[in-house]
Amino acid sequence: MAGQPVVNPLSQGLGPAPRIGGAQQAPGANGLQFFDGGAGMQQPAPQSFGGAPQPVQAPGVQQASFGQPASFGQPMQGQIGGQMGQMAGQMGQMKPGNFPAPQSNSPGAYDDDFENEPPLLEELGINVEHIIERVKGVAMFKKLNEDVLRDADLSGPLVICLTLGTCLLLAGKLQFGYIYGLAAGGSFGICMLINVMSQKEGIDLYRTMSILGYGLIPIVLLAFFGVFVSLKSSFGTVLSAICIGWATATSSRFFATAISMQEQRWLVAYPIGLVYTFFTLITIF
Repeated sequence: MAGQPVVNPLSQGLGPAPRIGGAQQAPGANGLQFFDGGAGMQQPAPQSFGGAPQPVQAPGVQQASFGQPASFGQPMQGQIGGQMGQMAGQMGQMKPGNFPAPQSNSPGAYDDDFENEPPLLEELGINVEHIIERVKGVAMFKKLNEDVLRDADLSGPLVICLTLGTCLLLAGKLQFGYIYGLAAGGSFGICMLINVMSQKEGIDLYRTMSILGYGLIPIVLLAFFGVFVSLKSSFGTVLSAICIGWATATSSRFFATAISMQEQRWLVAYPIGLVYTFFTLITIF
């Protein structure tokens, strides 16, 4: 008939019946039950004295009264607005391209005084003046102060050992390992011997290596002559004996001054002379 919806007869038994005009089907019809939200999802509307229902107020929302709109979170909004306004005021005072300097906990922490900085050698503990005085004390038999000998260093002895090895290399002898090994072993033995013999104060291994290293200067001169002249002769023997006595006398004097053992100087000179004799044998042969 005209004006009525066309319904397929095969789909009449499938699914719920269509809702026409906003009518709701009662639960349980045709074996179907629709979800009604549950009892916990329904909030009863509070009743007023007049019987008219009042709207439910959501948490955090103030109800509008006397024609004024409701306010949502006024305390939080005011706090955030104050902070944003303060930050905007600080940014407005800054000029374009002008950034504030980083704040430091301690004043002057990043101030580097380059003009009053000590030299690099002084920061490394290398005193060039004391090194020159020790070299003069060995080469010219100059008497040194006790403070200069106490301020020991290994930069000078390392250069002297390297020079000795270079001179032997020019003579066709590769003896770097023997030089450093003999220097370490001899320094350890002399250090133990002096500590046993000394009655006032001992000496450490660092100062022992420093004094024995500077005493190698005569042996370096012998190795330098060995580059041009053969030391396996009578001239080489005499020159070797002079260099051994020279190195032994200066080193024993340095040890006696450093630890105040003048009475036992020549007693200590014997093992020191043996150490320099081994260096001389390496130089000659």
